[in-house]
Amino acid sequence: MIDDSESVLMLIRSMLNRLGYEKVSCFSSPQLALKEINYEIARYDVVFTNLGMVDIDGMCVIRELGKMKYRGAVCIISDLENRVTELAAEIAKLQWINLLGSIPKPITLYALERVLKKADTKSDVKLNQIELMPKDELIEHIICGHVVPYYQPKVNFLTKKVESLEVLARIVFPESPYCINPCCFISTAVQYGLIDLLTASIAERTALEIDELSSIFGGEVSVGINLSATQLDDLSIPNRLGALFKAKSVSNSRVTLEITEESSLQSPEQLESLNRLRMQGYGVSLDDFGTGYANFLHLRNLPFTEVKIDRSLITNIHLDHFGQTIVRSLVDFTVQSDCVIVAEGVEKEEELKYLIENYPSMLIQGFLICRPKTLNELAEWYGDWRCDNVLGGYAQSK
Repeated sequence: MIDDSESVLMLIRSMLNRLGYEKVSCFSSPQLALKEINYEIARYDVVFTNLGMVDIDGMCVIRELGKMKYRGAVCIISDLENRVTELAAEIAKLQWINLLGSIPKPITLYALERVLKKADTKSDVKLNQIELMPKDELIEHIICGHVVPYYQPKVNFLTKKVESLEVLARIVFPESPYCINPCCFISTAVQYGLIDLLTASIAERTALEIDELSSIFGGEVSVGINLSATQLDDLSIPNRLGALFKAKSVSNSRVTLEITEESSLQSPEQLESLNRLRMQGYGVSLDDFGTGYANFLHLRNLPFTEVKIDRSLITNIHLDHFGQTIVRSLVDFTVQSDCVIVAEGVEKEEELKYLIENYPSMLIQGFLICRPKTLNELAEWYGDWRCDNVLGGYAQSK
């Protein structure tokens, strides 16, 4: 724990002890903290750092942690305005920091407990132990069938149903409790031209599990598979996906392609592929709306059937008037187009309450509802979630 206030350090140590964490090191000097971490970098699982310190602020701490390739988890503590804290969080991600989130001051026991639960997951534990995956290792995992789909539901609180599931790639070792987070291998796949092979592998595994997903959620549930904008440059991708799903007897209407925008959708090939996907009956989703190149012009000119609002606009939306305005404008803009709106990254009950009260038919996706899960874990979660909602609760992830 790094904070230049001794009283804050004493308070947080006491709270962490109450939560069962006994091995807590507190530093009022960021310089000494960084020196200690660098000396034994694998010793610390989580670093909490105050953002607004006098000599060395939290952004400096985060930058130095990135330089030393610290792979534990980091949490920001701040009493500054929300936009300053959110920008610091984005900077942390650019430093390849495994960011758990941020906690506002005054700190509460509940906030500490909630953020530490994020660190106690299989994917986070494995992420802390590895660097970016080498090319040959990724190829071996794909060939050996270690790339498997995890599913994160998009739920409709109006109907109390899961209407769609985003498919997320994980690498799982046989007989191992751990999985490898995509942050560790997606960049490798892109760099070495393996992203199409990875997409095909995860799509095929998903197609094999579609009947079991239907038995859990009903025959109309759809799956969302990620495609990058650059993959659409290949004009053959709609037909290749079509052949794959046809071979597995999966209707194209059950599949939504979630287009991630690391570059603007503008080349003739990209637009042709996108249009052909719609012509062939797929849903197409504009992912991460509100970041990068995603804008209202794409919604007006391109045949999207779904828009996913990035978590940067959802975080603290109950307090953020800017986010509220953008979301309201988006909903008004798409009301005549029969376009599904999904709120991504919902992690707080206050955010969920605001969205349900103002946009009851909006689909909700986020850790508060359900973390990405294997097929076997989904049925148990769904039973618990529906039971919680029948009883009137908002449902926590299990």
